[in-house]
Amino acid sequence: MSIKIGYKFHHNFIQVLFPTIFAKEYSALKSKIIKQLFIFILSCTLFSSCAIVGSGPQKKTPTKASILPIFTEVDYLRGKINRYRENNDVYFYELSVEFDLETKFIIGEVNIHFESLKAIDTIQLDLYQNMVINEVRYKNQELEYYRKHNAFFIIFKEQLVKGEKHILTVSYEGTPLEAKKPPYKGGFIWSKDQAGLPFVGVSCEVDGASLWWPMKDHLYDEPDSVLMHYTIPVGLFVVSNGKMVSRIADNLQETFTWKVTYPINSYNVTFYIGDYQHFWSPYQRGGTKGKVAFDLDFYALPHDLIRAEVHFRQVDEILEFFENQFGDYPWPRDGFKLVQSPFEGIEHQSAIAYGTTFENTLMGRYDYIILHETAHEWWGNSVSATDHAEAWIHEGFATYSEALFLEHVSGYQTYLDYLTKYSKLITNKAPIVGPFDVNYKDHTQKDVNFKGALLLHTLRNSIDNDTTFFDAIKTFYNDYKYSSVTTQNFIDIVNQKTGKDYTWLFNQYLHNRSIPVLEYYYTTDDRGRFDNLFFRWKDTEHDFKLSVELMLDDELTVIFPSTQYSSIPIKIKEKAVIYPFKRSYFTTRETKHKNTYGEKIDRL
Repeated sequence: MSIKIGYKFHHNFIQVLFPTIFAKEYSALKSKIIKQLFIFILSCTLFSSCAIVGSGPQKKTPTKASILPIFTEVDYLRGKINRYRENNDVYFYELSVEFDLETKFIIGEVNIHFESLKAIDTIQLDLYQNMVINEVRYKNQELEYYRKHNAFFIIFKEQLVKGEKHILTVSYEGTPLEAKKPPYKGGFIWSKDQAGLPFVGVSCEVDGASLWWPMKDHLYDEPDSVLMHYTIPVGLFVVSNGKMVSRIADNLQETFTWKVTYPINSYNVTFYIGDYQHFWSPYQRGGTKGKVAFDLDFYALPHDLIRAEVHFRQVDEILEFFENQFGDYPWPRDGFKLVQSPFEGIEHQSAIAYGTTFENTLMGRYDYIILHETAHEWWGNSVSATDHAEAWIHEGFATYSEALFLEHVSGYQTYLDYLTKYSKLITNKAPIVGPFDVNYKDHTQKDVNFKGALLLHTLRNSIDNDTTFFDAIKTFYNDYKYSSVTTQNFIDIVNQKTGKDYTWLFNQYLHNRSIPVLEYYYTTDDRGRFDNLFFRWKDTEHDFKLSVELMLDDELTVIFPSTQYSSIPIKIKEKAVIYPFKRSYFTTRETKHKNTYGEKIDRL
């Protein structure tokens, strides 16, 4: 089945393909246009004489898939919502930590406020086994507990009643794991700045906050707020999430208290210790004449302060775009912070880690780390996956947000070029939705970022109505901000907004590692002219039905392949070209056939 759209190719094609050229007088740039067209024609020749091309990477799915690790009881204790977790809801933590920066040792205590959701005699909390639990107390009584790998189970002396609220206190100490490759392999980063002063932080997205403090370490249960007390030697500064409540010093030590007043992923709870210099500006929604919405706070080391004061100013423009695109910044009471960190960067809620070289790598105007991690304030921090298996909700949406921002500042072609670059980095070694209940995310595979972004781009093309597409995105955000979600929540909104069932698209790109292949061949008449184009989807789910736009001579034609061959009659001299201004994520393959009419084909 196909639809032909009246679209004269020569003039309009040049206008869309070369917008910067067409914006000027055509006559003055005739020779330049001819040169550009020659390059385009040459590139077509390199791709099978303008056969069906332009669909993104001409890349095969690798024969060998990634091999999952063998999961053990350790993984299920960390990743599964078992009966000892689902029987309670943690709504507040008060964390106190004292740092010995010389010995890399910490001593801490946490008050865990929770509600019993049913009758309870035992609950599970988490703390890495290298850390020592000194005591567990409830109502001024010491409780018994037993440890199992990186979890510990607290046994109450009397059964807790459903609906009641409780406070449990755990004191602990130890030498936390050091990060082997932050932020991907988590742990503490004990570093020094250029002056030789301590420069310390933590990164623990997948490894979990339980590597440095005892808590309920699972994405599905976010506390409503957190109060944090950090004690360090006098002379340094601690930055954390939320707003600073107080700082109290004695002769040798100083305690910094910060408070988060919104729900927060436990891995986002963080600190930065260093010789920080602070500067700030108001974020005025709607530009310099707008109303002040919240503060922008920036923390940098002394030797980088001047660069940071200039570099971090791009935040205003980025925030304004994301607010317009998705909804208001999620944490106005807590403000927005960029904090220079001893590692590359991560999306710590309201206190983003920035550890690169103050370079604008995107168009010479924007910093990738600032753009990507700021997008995470909406996708990952506010709207959070319930399980790391669906981390594409964090990474795919944040990566796609980068492309949308570039489209906003530089146009659709820049957006398309950016996604095309990312499409070439997709490995297709594993489905981007991973195994559930085991807290697993392979940091070496970036398909959750790149293929997740291309999924959203392909969905946008398939819906073919930007008003509907962006309404679905914005509704998803606003309906689920401050909560944990699943992919199905997004699919339901897409289906509701479009009035169609897009489950087939999500199944293909999330659960099937193969790149969809548009397989095709031509037949010719007795004069050697192309008279039919046969096509089908290969390496896809059985109900995959993505439409494809082709240029057949000077007309735009939409075809609707299925997994069975179908055809359209054609009368063209040159082979078809995929319409180059959408490029959904798939590839193409021309097959061989044995006779003019293609009754039998050699399958590749």
